[in-house]
Amino acid sequence: MTKLNILLVGVGGQGILTTSAILARAALNSGVNVVTAETHGMAQRGGSVEVHVRFGDVHSPLIPYGGADVVVALELVEAVRYAHYLSDKTLVILNNRKIVPTTVSAGLAKYPEFDEVLSALKEVTETVRVVDASKIAQEVVGNVVATNVVVVGMLAKLVDLPVSYESLERAVSEVFPEKLVESNLKALKAGFESV
Repeated sequence: MTKLNILLVGVGGQGILTTSAILARAALNSGVNVVTAETHGMAQRGGSVEVHVRFGDVHSPLIPYGGADVVVALELVEAVRYAHYLSDKTLVILNNRKIVPTTVSAGLAKYPEFDEVLSALKEVTETVRVVDASKIAQEVVGNVVATNVVVVGMLAKLVDLPVSYESLERAVSEVFPEKLVESNLKALKAGFESV
């Protein structure tokens, strides 16, 4: 394997950092070189969060513009915010959940329509996979907080990751506290089987 660049984006509280920890731990356990870098603003207050996860023969932690093989967006608008990482070869896994920022709630900005988000992404790449990971998390685990782990399962099915599904299960068991392991393993499996 030469390299695989995955950009994870969302807002604070969606578990983007945990998602990268699962992927990185699975890679380390599998003997695969992995480099991650996180950048986020007011993450605790619903601010934008991006994490770069690079597998294989890479040295810099940051994905170059136009260099993402996969963009996983847990929130709709965040996919557009980071569109400069897309190329015509990028796969976008787009969770169809809206998290309305306070500027929109206060009437200071407008949240774009779903079709606007989709067409903005499709101007760059035709490979946009819209998923309902939050709904699956709610149905399977009873909490949308597990959306990020559902998406990891989807990622394992849609992308030729350099790690096995079993290594992702092991990583989930290592990253989460014991009381949350079972529900997150269910979320991982539900995401994998939903694709």
